[in-house]
Amino acid sequence: MKKIILLFSFLLIVVSTLQAQIPDWKVIEPNYQYTMTIVSKLNMDGVQLTSSNDMVAAFVGTTCRGVSKMTYVASVNTYYAYLTVFSNTPGEAITFYIYNSKNNKVVKVTKTINFVAYQNIGNLFQSFSIAEPALNDKADVLTFDFLNIKTLFSSINQGSIKLNISESYALNNLTPVFTLSKGAILLKNRIPQTSGNTAINFLAPVNFEVLSEDESTLNVFTVNVTQVIDPPLFYKKDAVCAALGAIRVVSKREGTLAQLSYNGKQIDSKPVTNGEVVFSGLLSGTYLASIGNDVKSITINLKVN
Repeated sequence: MKKIILLFSFLLIVVSTLQAQIPDWKVIEPNYQYTMTIVSKLNMDGVQLTSSNDMVAAFVGTTCRGVSKMTYVASVNTYYAYLTVFSNTPGEAITFYIYNSKNNKVVKVTKTINFVAYQNIGNLFQSFSIAEPALNDKADVLTFDFLNIKTLFSSINQGSIKLNISESYALNNLTPVFTLSKGAILLKNRIPQTSGNTAINFLAPVNFEVLSEDESTLNVFTVNVTQVIDPPLFYKKDAVCAALGAIRVVSKREGTLAQLSYNGKQIDSKPVTNGEVVFSGLLSGTYLASIGNDVKSITINLKVN
């Protein structure tokens, strides 16, 4: 019985100690004339707070001017603090304190704001970040390519992303692979995108949004993809004894004329059919095979068995 009493007493002491550490933040609302409201996410030590017992408080000096616990919003599957701040003097510096109920820890937030009467800051999409340490405010695309595709040219500049890829790839089924500023997220039609995960139609320019880690910065990037004509490929078959040589031109420029010259004179011309042109019956010597602006000097050798 004595052990049970001692254990019970110890538990009471522990519970009382923990309860004593929970902030007793209160604001006397009737004392103030003006309000401003803030929709916020809370972050402590790099971790978003997601408990209804977590809290944030606004202070001017040592006077509490606003308190809020966290509210779960099912439509976006996260927790927000709906904080109302009270004041009689516009322009006052507002300091924030965060309480993490899981760790029973209170921290002072470095970032401050000035009171503006009747101002509303933040919303469910782009909330006001109250975090210690502060989260990253950059919202940039660092790299942008496509899964399993070699980019022939790319540039990222002032909200514009331009890429050139081979004509071999269909523009209506490309999967973006990208890197962003630390903690930022990429969105299409306000839906978060995962790098290397979702195929998108790029037949027309595609707009993306990048939201910074602290949600203070939202940048728009327009992606334009251009198909580049693949260069033709040239093959040859040397002449062997009585068997004459041949030159084969492989190209996706269906219907385009390929030409063959010898000693400065055009000796043959054929359209690309089913992706190729074959010039056969060639004696040994050096020929110029051309298609469009692509020209190749090819020497047919005479081989003896």
